[in-house]
Amino acid sequence: MGALADCVASGKIRYIGLSECSSSTISKAHREHPICAVQSEYSLWSREPEHKVFDCCRELGIGFVPFSPLGRAFLAGVISDMSVLGEDDMRQTMSRFLGESFQQNLKQLAALREMAESYSCTMAQLALAWVLAQDPNFVPIPGTKHVKFVEENAKASELSIAAEDLALAGEIFSGDKVHGDRYAKSHMISLDPEGS
Repeated sequence: MGALADCVASGKIRYIGLSECSSSTISKAHREHPICAVQSEYSLWSREPEHKVFDCCRELGIGFVPFSPLGRAFLAGVISDMSVLGEDDMRQTMSRFLGESFQQNLKQLAALREMAESYSCTMAQLALAWVLAQDPNFVPIPGTKHVKFVEENAKASELSIAAEDLALAGEIFSGDKVHGDRYAKSHMISLDPEGS
């Protein structure tokens, strides 16, 4: 942070942001130099920032940028067979995409698909609408390789989903209803532990 603060002071950069870190790291970094934004994975099935990061960002006036709001395409309902993904695809190493965990997670998608159909929207749009409903200041960044999906995803901001249905969508993948970890345990140590 000291080196980045020096870059701001010398005019080489304007702002500093952090990615995938704990609330304590954010606080320490912010004391060194104001943080503009924090990005972390956040979606219907990745809720770690809810434990402490959101409160920390609000308290310090830091923006939050949810990345992978579509659960690495899982919540869009387009991945039903991991064998079609390349061996070098990082999802091949994530336990929630593997074996029995993957099969159990696929079962959870049925309720999300049914809800999306009832609103005449895609599952991706519903998942994005849920993220946007958590805080009007969130700026989610869904990844995509195709313009048509950028346009489709942008329309999520125009959806009008009933509050009770958004709450139900949040319940589908809440707590222990998600099978498998987001990352390997060694990668999770930089985040706030659940329930802390």
